[in-house]
Amino acid sequence: MVSAISGSSQATQYSSSSSSSNAAQEAALEKQIQDLEDQAKTIKDQVQAAQVQQDIAVAQAKLDALRAADADKAAKAAQSQSTPSAAALRQAEFDGEKTTSSNEFWM
Repeated sequence: MVSAISGSSQATQYSSSSSSSNAAQEAALEKQIQDLEDQAKTIKDQVQAAQVQQDIAVAQAKLDALRAADADKAAKAAQSQSTPSAAALRQAEFDGEKTTSSNEFWM
C-alpha cells in the first residue's frame, strides 16, 4: 500500500513539474509568436513604405516631365512671338512695312 501512495505521489510531482515546464514553453512560444508577428508587421510596413517611395518617385518623374514640357512650350511660344515667321516677314516686305529696325533705310 505504501508503494501505491508513493507511486501516486511521484506521478503528481511529475505532472506538476511537467505543467510548469509546459507553461514556461507556452510562454516562450507565445513571446516568440508575438515577436515574429511584430517582425512581420515591420517588414510589411517596410514593403509598404518602399512601394509608397516608388509611387512618389513615379509621380515626381511625371511632374518633372510636365514641367519640362511646359517650359519647352513656353520657350517655343516666346521664341515664336519674338521672332516673326519667314512668311510674315515676306508679307510685311511686300506690303512695304518695316520688319526690323535695320531696314529703316530700305527702299
